[in-house]
Amino acid sequence: MKFPYDQSGVYAIHIAGRLDASVANRLGGLTISTIEQDDESDQPVTILKGCLPDQAALFGVLTTLYNWRYPLLFVRYLRPNQPCQ
Repeated sequence: MKFPYDQSGVYAIHIAGRLDASVANRLGGLTISTIEQDDESDQPVTILKGCLPDQAALFGVLTTLYNWRYPLLFVRYLRPNQPCQ
């Protein structure tokens, strides 16, 4: 598969911890959902999912999460998308 790094795509970003949905506009408008864990760590996992216009926008979101001290678990490129609304 050829990855179109300069085009829009749908991503899922998993981080450790709880992130309030009120900051979605500061993270590219991604949808924020939280999963409570039932293992010994008991730390919730937050998933940010949605369309980003290009890899630069993805890097901006990841940098913001880093600056806010959220541990990144993984990032998935789900599919290409038409231009983000």
